[in-house]
This record gives sequence, C-alpha cells and structure tokens, in this order.
Amino acid sequence: MSPARREPGDAMRIPLMRAAAWSREPLPGLSGEGFLEAAVGAPDAASVAPLLRRRLSALGKGMIHCAARASDGQGPLRSVFASQHGEPARVLPMLEDLAAGLDISPTQFSMNVHNAVAGIWSIARQDRSAGTAVGAGPESFGWGLTEAFGLHQADGEPVLFVFGDDALPELFASQTRLQAPLHAVGLLIGLPAARWLAVERDASADAAEPALPQSLHALLTLSGGAPGAWSGPRGAWAFTLE
Repeated sequence: MSPARREPGDAMRIPLMRAAAWSREPLPGLSGEGFLEAAVGAPDAASVAPLLRRRLSALGKGMIHCAARASDGQGPLRSVFASQHGEPARVLPMLEDLAAGLDISPTQFSMNVHNAVAGIWSIARQDRSAGTAVGAGPESFGWGLTEAFGLHQADGEPVLFVFGDDALPELFASQTRLQAPLHAVGLLIGLPAARWLAVERDASADAAEPALPQSLHALLTLSGGAPGAWSGPRGAWAFTLE
C-alpha cells in the first residue's frame, strides 16, 4: 500500500502509546529522560530465537530492540517497517561478488531485501498480521509514519511503526551529504495515547538543505519535546510533541 497523498499544509495528529530508540553510539541531544525510551550500545534482540537472531545485522537487531520495547504487552499487531537505505553493509559484498562473476549467496540475498527485518519480527512473534515495508528516500521516516497512521485511522487498532538506518559504506558515501549514524526507532500508534505527535508536511515550501537525517529531527522532538523542522528536496516537515 502506498502512503496516502497529503496536500501542502495538511497535518496529522498521531496518538503514541510508546516510543523507543536505539543507537550504537550516543546521539547528540538525545536522552531517555522524557517520553522516549532511549538505549545506547548493544541492542537487545533476545525476543528473537538464536538461530534467527544470527541472521540479523546490527541494524536489524536495533530495529528489533525498538519494536520489542514499543510493542511490549501487545497482542497481534500490524506493522510498518521503514528505512532509507535498508542494509547497505549487505549490498556491497553482493555487488562485489557479481563484479567478480560469482554467484550471490541466497542467505545474503534473503536478508538484503527491504522487508527482511519485518519478516524476522513476524516469525519471532508468530504474528501473521499484515506488515508493510517502506522506502522513500530521505523522507522514509515521514512517509513510513504516514502509512502507519493511515492504517491506524482505518479501524482504530494499534499499529507498530519501526524505522532504522545506517551510514553508507565508503564506496557509496559520495552519493549523499547526510550520513545517518546507526540507529532505530519504534513507535506504537494507538489509543489511549501517552503523548500526541503532530506532523505537518508542506510540499510547496522552499526546501533548504537538511542538516540532519529526518529521523533524527523527529527523535529529538520525541526526546526533548522541542518542535523539530526538517526540509528536504521535496518539501518541509514539522514535528511537535503534545
């Protein structure tokens, strides 16, 4: 399902039951003292059986870490997993094998597809609820969140949103000025809401060059409560915690 089209100035008021974030290294300005539960260092992916867990990268484990904390105590949940780059560390070895005339490892390929972590999450929870994978360039966080909110609006049931990203390998780094540190976030959208996240997108705004990846602007808002503004090549987004 594609994210619903929103006109300039349209705003969403998203009910959040829980919010969790993880990063391998400390993120400037991010703390776990407010609404957002933040963790740094080794991710906790113990909710996944060891045989499955071994297939996860650091990014995948971080996304599972956030998904488990955001969904704690919930039964079956529809989910939306989003990422701008997916698994860049897995892509490069596959391309190098192809360049050398070698066959691609089936295991490497299966964990490189954009919905791989969503599949592991579904298997680990034994949850057959619908899952969606979203990749929308620099706005992947915002459009993934929009998709998850739209699913919640359809019937009022909780929806899990998970985002994760990592820096590109050196070979690809010149393709973007913004290098996202390894991090993940999980949001449980539903009622009763502990807090509300107001999100507004203006496609007509003059887009300035973003200083940080979109997800980090949203995380700073979730952590400290200060409104966050992000502009990209296709429009501006604003995040406000209520």
